Amino acid sequence: MNKLRPLQLAVLMVCARCFSMMTYFPYTHSNTLIFMVGILLSGAFQTILLIPAVAVCQKREMGLCEIAAARSAAMGRVVTCFFLAYFAWDIFVTTGNFAYFSDQYFSDQISRIPVVICAVGVAAYLGLMSSQVLGKCAGIMFALFAVFTSVLLLSTVTQPDLTNFHLAQRDIGSTIIKDAKWELIRNRELVMLVFLLGDVRGSKAKAAYGYIAIKIVILEVVMAFVTLVLGELAVETDMPFFYLSCYANSSVIERYDAGFMSVWTIMAVLRIAVMLHCFARCLQKLSGRLSRRSATITAIIPAAATIIVLSQRRWKSIAYLREPPLLIIAVAAIIPLAVALLRKNRRMSDESK
Repeated sequence: MNKLRPLQLAVLMVCARCFSMMTYFPYTHSNTLIFMVGILLSGAFQTILLIPAVAVCQKREMGLCEIAAARSAAMGRVVTCFFLAYFAWDIFVTTGNFAYFSDQYFSDQISRIPVVICAVGVAAYLGLMSSQVLGKCAGIMFALFAVFTSVLLLSTVTQPDLTNFHLAQRDIGSTIIKDAKWELIRNRELVMLVFLLGDVRGSKAKAAYGYIAIKIVILEVVMAFVTLVLGELAVETDMPFFYLSCYANSSVIERYDAGFMSVWTIMAVLRIAVMLHCFARCLQKLSGRLSRRSATITAIIPAAATIIVLSQRRWKSIAYLREPPLLIIAVAAIIPLAVALLRKNRRMSDESK
């Protein structure tokens, strides 16, 4: 089986996170500096969450579903079902968000249903590839994102606004914790990371913690630059990155929102492709008979379900839905911890005999 290098998986997950970051930031009542502290706190918490998955996958050199199945067939099916359900939900939400924002905010000329069909069609083709191919694609797409973002930021900072960088905030502790919680909710790709750790050749810790480090740097730098340009608007709007691209101009390009749309679309397609890939693999594990092509076609069903909600113009409530953070914590941390402890208990029982 083709294996990912640690950096490839880290970059793949960063690309998935960049789509969420470019779409919108969670609304906050705090200023930028406090929000940036919340991002750091959330990153530290996510690092702790990933410890069980990293430890058990590194020791066994397998994916979490395979490790659970080695314990018992029933346990393997239960763990795989949890991942399958979460990937189905993520496919549904991401596909719908992509269609909703492209239609509602980013273009008046794009219809929602063709957006879903085109994006999912391309993503399904990519999802048929191996995780190693997806990792290589992510490297190219991340380079494109880095170049675009660098040019965008350097084209906007003319008169920096530093007024929103302060800690003058009531209930500063609770505000930081709330910002950290909202930032955690925005990281559904943690579940994909845990699922794909078994595909990494070498250090799983480098893949997981490399992703956390790169993501934090990108979020902090982008938020800081957006605030320098937009001032208080950076935390009063939920789409600062997009508004920055509308504001930016240079002697060559008057506005960068067209470039934003291109990069954002690429990130969306890659994120959906990875989820379709993971969903199909879970379905294969559960069925034992489906081919990769058939499983990927089945994975399109959650994406197609978005059309029903989108056609009724009711997607806004889902787009801004704040999921309970326990969902991510359960699938990304509690399940790996349970698998690790059950393996340990089995060995202890064998020794007692």
